[in-house]
Amino acid sequence: MNIGLLGLGTIGTGAYELINTGCCRFPSERAVITKILDKDPTKKAENAEIVTDPGAILDDDSIGMVVALCGGHDFEYGMIKKALEKGKHVVTANKAVIGAHFEELCDLAEKNGVMLRYEASVGGGIPIIKGLEQQLRLNEIDEIRGILNGTTNYILTKMTQNGQDFGEALKDAQAIGFAEADPSADIGGGDVSRKIAILSSLAYGGMIEDEKIKKRGLEDVRACDIFETGRMGYQIKHLGQSVDRDGVVSAVVEPVLFKKSNPMSGVVNEYNLVSIHGDVIDELQFYGKGAGRAATANAIVQDVLDILDAVDNGVTIPQPVFDKKLELNGNEEFSGEYYIRIDLGHDKNSLSDVLERVEDVCGLKHVNTADGKVFIFTENVKSTDFDKLAESFHAGPGELFYARICD
Repeated sequence: MNIGLLGLGTIGTGAYELINTGCCRFPSERAVITKILDKDPTKKAENAEIVTDPGAILDDDSIGMVVALCGGHDFEYGMIKKALEKGKHVVTANKAVIGAHFEELCDLAEKNGVMLRYEASVGGGIPIIKGLEQQLRLNEIDEIRGILNGTTNYILTKMTQNGQDFGEALKDAQAIGFAEADPSADIGGGDVSRKIAILSSLAYGGMIEDEKIKKRGLEDVRACDIFETGRMGYQIKHLGQSVDRDGVVSAVVEPVLFKKSNPMSGVVNEYNLVSIHGDVIDELQFYGKGAGRAATANAIVQDVLDILDAVDNGVTIPQPVFDKKLELNGNEEFSGEYYIRIDLGHDKNSLSDVLERVEDVCGLKHVNTADGKVFIFTENVKSTDFDKLAESFHAGPGELFYARICD
């Protein structure tokens, strides 16, 4: 089968090398990249033609599969849609496109008798999509949670290991290419939200819209939070989580605390960990590199191989069906003990007033004060109630931080 590759950037180059250069066990007699779409016509690729016109790939009847790795949204969405309409199989790593047009593109693939695969859109090199699909054959999945963003996990790792503050760790991440010049999608939770939306839609059988998932970013975490929670035996992580309660789904992206003995606490740098819960399997965890050229390219080429195997065997990998009408209710189903830090120097309330208000809503378990700040660990409380309490303090950026404690 001839393959058309869209984009010869970092990930595209990784996929090209695995397929075309004989540097791994890819069966080159079964498929080869013959054309590569890139805006730079001077790029070189052995045994492949560099083209700048999308039609050179989309209108080429000899190309049976398109690997879409341009990034962005509008252009790649249009290319994927046209490729499926023209009867070409598609592999992509684009979480933005899959998250926004999941049902439409799956229906389009089914209608045209081709396959759409998107393993690398969630978790980089972790085979979470395939693993989840396999478990759904026997299990009813009712919960998913995971550390799913390498940028934020790298930042938290450096803050924990080196005592850095958030801004310093972010600059280091940008300097080595782990964070974009505009890191808002990562640190604000948008990247994780798209991934949780994809996994939740698959797991629960109905569409979960990314923009309706409640998000809290990491902008307000400080070195003092890392220190204070650490000395109490916890580690801060940025978590995506959803639960399904008979068609009512709570989904959130937020900072949380895990005991240092929890496997989630041991996930460092660009590594990811995803946990799913099913009625038969109980908890199943998937761990591996969530970013990087080799890991992501590996997932992409595994999808290519799955399509080739299906074609060789005269079968089609079925597309997911989203036939359930799910109700999304924010973080209503979540509760737990909480950690909160308030900078009293910038809050209009006194220490006694802060403690009284926290005590009234959820109870005080542990209190410490230092450098004009109060650090509080609470008793169990509903997440919605705690959110309202935290918002009532009217603290400015960096003057308040809070996180739910997870089992």
